[in-house]
Amino acid sequence: PYPSAIDAQQFILDNGPTISGAGATTGTLYFWEHWGGGSHVLAEYQGGYATYNLSGGTPSASLGTNDPDVATGGTPTKIPGRYIPVAQGFFVTGEATGTINFNNGQRVFEIEGSSSSVFVRDSESSSPTANADNGDNRIKMRLGYDSPNSIHRQLLVTVDSRATQFIDWGFDALLIEDQMDDMYWMIENQKYSIQGLDAINESVVIPIGIHARDAGINSISIDALVNFPTDLAVYLHDIELDIYHDLRESAYQIHLEAGEYLDRFEITFTARALSIEEFDTEQIDVSYTNDENSIVISNPNNIEIESVQIVNMIGQILSLIHISEPTRLESKSRMTAYG
Repeated sequence: PYPSAIDAQQFILDNGPTISGAGATTGTLYFWEHWGGGSHVLAEYQGGYATYNLSGGTPSASLGTNDPDVATGGTPTKIPGRYIPVAQGFFVTGEATGTINFNNGQRVFEIEGSSSSVFVRDSESSSPTANADNGDNRIKMRLGYDSPNSIHRQLLVTVDSRATQFIDWGFDALLIEDQMDDMYWMIENQKYSIQGLDAINESVVIPIGIHARDAGINSISIDALVNFPTDLAVYLHDIELDIYHDLRESAYQIHLEAGEYLDRFEITFTARALSIEEFDTEQIDVSYTNDENSIVISNPNNIEIESVQIVNMIGQILSLIHISEPTRLESKSRMTAYG
């Protein structure tokens, strides 16, 4: 509405009572980005909403393709910054009644093109993730997801003393779109693309949800760590398989059937230590014998074992033996191995 940039943070704070919405978005701005489809038919649009709130900005989901008209390659295309450029449209979710407040106090002089002033609709290709948080001294983690259908989603978590581990006005961004595949933070059983926390340490657990239209490989990785403690690990915990995967080392890849997984994955900052009662690698040894085509479990101390699983590198369970009553396997037991 003005021939100048708008300070998005000031706009959010000035409109707190109006754009909070009962159970809807909480102080978040949404910027539509159309990244494919080649059609004016609404159902054929390929695009999504980049988001911005007091925690920072995230790009829209994007489609991993080498099409020269899209050219995202599965990576984020635009990340909104603090200053909204001249003529940049955006959305908020309002209450049933109320007035959206634009005022001169929100106007700033900010040159478009910097990491803090990004015109989302601009078709010029860019790789904004590396510079998206310039000048922000808060701890941030940008988590990436690549789906079976080549959708890429980036999530943001930001440490801010004003936020909590619950839903916070202005710091958590509700997901308002429905991609064929997607990943999101789960906060109080709702889906979010941005989450604010008051701390990140070894006691913090951040639940993640995923849905996939088709069966295939799902990949979770770190897109960026900003001002992050160098000695703090980042693990993807697959609760069903009880696997803690170090995301600082590599992406976690898992084959999932089509469906919704809202309570299977979480981010932790320490791996759960197994007790002797659960498993002790010094007392149980597992090996494979080519001659017998068998996996040998050596259990000389007769530790109680309830089940045995063989899991491949992409998380598929190849063999599962449930023991009807907890028992102590013989000192050496064998089971048929699978290729």
